[in-house]
Amino acid sequence: MADKGYYKTDDLKTCLENGITPFVAKQVYPSRTGVKEFNHDRFIYDKEKDVYICPQKNVLSRWRVRRAKGQIVGYDYKNWEACKACSFKGDCTKSPKGRTIFRYVDQDLLDPIDIKLEDNKSKYKLRQMIVEHPFGTIKRSWGAYYFLTRRKVSVTAEVALSYLAYNLKRAINVLGAAAIIGLLTKRVPATA
Repeated sequence: MADKGYYKTDDLKTCLENGITPFVAKQVYPSRTGVKEFNHDRFIYDKEKDVYICPQKNVLSRWRVRRAKGQIVGYDYKNWEACKACSFKGDCTKSPKGRTIFRYVDQDLLDPIDIKLEDNKSKYKLRQMIVEHPFGTIKRSWGAYYFLTRRKVSVTAEVALSYLAYNLKRAINVLGAAAIIGLLTKRVPATA
């Protein structure tokens, strides 16, 4: 499981090739108008016909191939004639011509990953509660918005001390101070 920032096709391919089931949320980009009903994910892809169906049931056909560094990265779909006649055009796009939808060349590989994540939202939310809590606490509750030191060795020490303090405070909250002191005195032999 990983954050949206790790939703990279090459990394997801590597996971699948190694028998790892990735649970990574994809970034949802809003439409330029800000109307959620016309976000990219509201356009449904029909694999058999190789077309997109817009929220108003208009068909967007493949228009062109997009390339980067000589390789195909995806395809653009459009139906500007339908967009001209659509009463929701202003909610869907700011383009005077009409809406264009982009589909990655590897989207067939990504779609099952997205569906698997949707089916396991509870696992992903649990991961967010467990993993994101320390960062949020240290940053917001303790005011650690920036590092006080410079250079990697100093910053590493600063981060390590923050996490040590967080873990110790968490252990005290969970087990209680008396239990922590009891555990520590069992491990450390008394010196005379």
